[in-house]
Amino acid sequence: MDLDRRADDQLARLTPVQREAVTAGDPRLAVLAGAGAGKTTVLTLRVREMVASGIDPHHLLVVTFSRRAAQELRDRLWRLDIEGVRSGTFHATALELLEVRRAEQGLGPPRILPDRRRSLARMLESIGRTMARSAPATLDTEISWGKGHGLEPRTYEDGARRASRRTSLPSKVIAELWGRYEEGKGRSGMLDFDDLIIDAAEALRDPTFAKAIHWRTRHVLVDEFQDVSPMQFLLIERLMTPDTTLFCVGDPNQSIYGFNGADPTLLANLHASFPGLRTITLDDNHRSTPEIVSAAATVLPSGEVRAIASTRSAGRPPKIVACSDDAAEAAMVVDAVLSGRGPGTPFAAHAVLARTNAQLQAVAAACEAAGVPHRLLAPDLSEEEADGFDGSPRRRGWRDDEQEAEDPDAIVLATFHRSKGLEWPRVFVIGASAGLVPHAAATTPAALAEEQRLLYVALTRAGSDLTVSWARRRDGEERRGAPERTMSPLLDAMARELARQEEAARPATAERAHSHLAAMRRQVAEARRQREDGREEVP
Repeated sequence: MDLDRRADDQLARLTPVQREAVTAGDPRLAVLAGAGAGKTTVLTLRVREMVASGIDPHHLLVVTFSRRAAQELRDRLWRLDIEGVRSGTFHATALELLEVRRAEQGLGPPRILPDRRRSLARMLESIGRTMARSAPATLDTEISWGKGHGLEPRTYEDGARRASRRTSLPSKVIAELWGRYEEGKGRSGMLDFDDLIIDAAEALRDPTFAKAIHWRTRHVLVDEFQDVSPMQFLLIERLMTPDTTLFCVGDPNQSIYGFNGADPTLLANLHASFPGLRTITLDDNHRSTPEIVSAAATVLPSGEVRAIASTRSAGRPPKIVACSDDAAEAAMVVDAVLSGRGPGTPFAAHAVLARTNAQLQAVAAACEAAGVPHRLLAPDLSEEEADGFDGSPRRRGWRDDEQEAEDPDAIVLATFHRSKGLEWPRVFVIGASAGLVPHAAATTPAALAEEQRLLYVALTRAGSDLTVSWARRRDGEERRGAPERTMSPLLDAMARELARQEEAARPATAERAHSHLAAMRRQVAEARRQREDGREEVP
């Protein structure tokens, strides 16, 4: 009863449109949920409503994009006393399907390649190819993009050309090395994470196997649908029958994995694949102040800005701060954290976000020097890349979430990508200079638009206080005679918006000061009358 009352209380606290998304009886429903719109709450309560309506939880499948999101969902369902719902990432879902398939064939579970990037580095070394240090990372990204789009080494060049794909390696070289990698992987009898999606979708072409999976999976719910790749979309399609229900949540403004294979147009064109699909839009931001919401919207690509409103009361306008160099920028952040910290604002209420992993090192050093506790989140671009299936994090020279157990009250340092899905009251977005934000490699319109959405994701992590900073020089640039950097062009419109906010705040500030002065004068006058009447109170 207490659990039911708790769920009912949560439902009662929803906005009307959130409640509609949770309780709507439509068999196919897409929810476009903006930043801070409470999508995890809506998704959780949607599952609860389905189970409360009599649906067997064992027939529900919830697919997420990160292990963290899957675990959060499981924790919330456990608190609502709901068990039996299958939830996991796309890769974990595909792995489970392949394990069932192979068990039917009398085979053991597939062997998973734990670290493709490292395997690619070893392969390059073994064949004597001398290449840039970034070559394994470039190959890893291109293989992931290619497999996400259903390409193979022999079709990669044509696919990359049609997509205007630009990389530091020629497409012909990538295709050749990808082919060598596949040959070696095939000899070892192993699969990489992207193979899981492809092979699971292929397994569902078997009518007998598909029938069994369809009987078990009658309701599919997908989180972060804007980040679905074409092959992941194919897997979803093959998991469904005309009678299977679909509930998906996504935000086109937060599509940031196109470089890695995601295709945001799949969400935009979902009606074409699922006729009769209904769309509900959640555009109330319950996380950020109106000033932050308005400022963040200015960095989005033109034509992609939706009218998003904050439900919070007015706060302080965000700030854009120019610093002389990286060290000064890091010192500014640490000083601001120390001056703003108090009983209601612990260290853990602060986050420092940067476009690249390397930009966080100066802040980490400044924190160490000042004795400020901090923890560095794994900078990898996706949870599946950051963690092996056995749950053991890949360090790559960085401490990650295990430090939270040692000192939970610590500043969080993270890349823009890694910050997605997280939030803090006070956020510092650093390194926002031209060439870094947007990244210099973003040379196509699609890549530039993704950089804009990535910056938007970083800005909307802030609840009440947002500072964006950039440095005129990075370490060593002055010695090399490099010209000074300039502020990111993506901040031009934001700077104009902040000037407007400051101007609008002046009359209100003056009025408050005038009212305060008038109140003080009334108090002084009253005290004078009391003294004259001999009624002054002695404390």
